[in-house]
Amino acid sequence: MKKAFAIFLVSLYIFSFTEIREFLKLPAFVEHYKEHKAVNQNINLLSFITLHYLNGSQKDADYAKDMKLPFKTHDCSHISNLSIQDVAKIFEINIPLVKHFKEIKRNYYYAFHFSSFSEFSIFQPPELV
Repeated sequence: MKKAFAIFLVSLYIFSFTEIREFLKLPAFVEHYKEHKAVNQNINLLSFITLHYLNGSQKDADYAKDMKLPFKTHDCSHISNLSIQDVAKIFEINIPLVKHFKEIKRNYYYAFHFSSFSEFSIFQPPELV
């Protein structure tokens, strides 16, 4: 029962708020084509569509029937309302900082113990005397 009710609601929405309801006018399209075919045997479906849809709306004897064809008139039977809520300008998340590791300060100062043995080495740059 829930599934049938859901299908009913979806089909009600589709046929009332979209242009799919124009397909419900297809029997009128077929009947009007048959009327034109009875008057003129040489007319085919393509010339019928060209006459009624591609040549504009010509006010002739069957203008009222022409306007009942699908996709010939577009009536706006609903009003769309779109509301957008203003988002807050300031957005903060306060998460306390959790320290998982203990911070240990180390002193990595390295003192090079200099000895003057290189002064007496054989491998020195040349000197000016």
